[in-house]
Amino acid sequence: MILAADIGGTKSHLALADNSGEVIADKRYPSRAFSDLESVLDSFLQDFSISREKVDRLVLALAAPLTGECIDHTNLPWQVCRKALQSRFPQAELHLVNDFQAAALGALAAGEEQLLALHDTPREAGGRKLALGAGTGMGVAYLHREGDHYYPWPTEAGHIAFAPADEQQWRLCRHLQARYGRTSWERILSGPGLADLYHFLDPRKPPREPPAIIDAANEEKDDTAREALTLFARLYGSYCGDMALAWQPSGGIYLLGGVTTHITSWLQQPAFLEAYGAKGRMSALVNRFPIHIVMEPRAGLLGAIQYALQTQVTS
Repeated sequence: MILAADIGGTKSHLALADNSGEVIADKRYPSRAFSDLESVLDSFLQDFSISREKVDRLVLALAAPLTGECIDHTNLPWQVCRKALQSRFPQAELHLVNDFQAAALGALAAGEEQLLALHDTPREAGGRKLALGAGTGMGVAYLHREGDHYYPWPTEAGHIAFAPADEQQWRLCRHLQARYGRTSWERILSGPGLADLYHFLDPRKPPREPPAIIDAANEEKDDTAREALTLFARLYGSYCGDMALAWQPSGGIYLLGGVTTHITSWLQQPAFLEAYGAKGRMSALVNRFPIHIVMEPRAGLLGAIQYALQTQVTS
């Protein structure tokens, strides 16, 4: 039996799957309600009356660089140690995978009906693919085909320095630098980043949480919220275009993440694609690549399961 977990800064999504990858049970938990990863795993197993001994493979998708024995989660005060996990599941094959490596594989597992086209140009068969997305942070991974399989490779490209493109964006950069020092794209293209955009646009208004900003914008109740979503979409498009230049994903660009899937109507407006394609002499190049939003809410979890299966096949 496979125990898979997609551990995000906001939610942790866990599943049990059989050895063919079929999901038997799954459940979401608020990540910050737990003091550590082990507590979430134990709660899930208890909820479904499963003993640790029945777990043959344990695969964990984590938002963090996976280096060293112990790993600090980027968006949670958790440390994940390989030896400690292996001692709790001594009979299990342990896999740790970057969360966006898993999400990238999950994007490929999504059916065509779960892909919302933003830029519907043809995908090149076997071409490199790029997955990126705004959630609690900004994740980026790319997929390279070898033989019959696509293999996901992690990056920390969400932490590349923000590149302002106009006077408003320079003012935003200075605003964020005053608060955070170095300003990466993740400081903007994320749930917390959306809240910061709202405050930047009108510091006189009280702070709002990202879901409230999105709701107010969609319901046309708050002009600042609408302005924040338009600016967010423009910045998202600009960043996506830069990532397309870096990886040239002729096999397609896949947008994921909790923020992404809640602002689809804003990403479908002109601001996103205008900024995406505004790459000077390279505009024609990036405009060749198709872009889709992945609407499958379990993409990270399904990708983690696929990673365990794929690793077994190739090991």
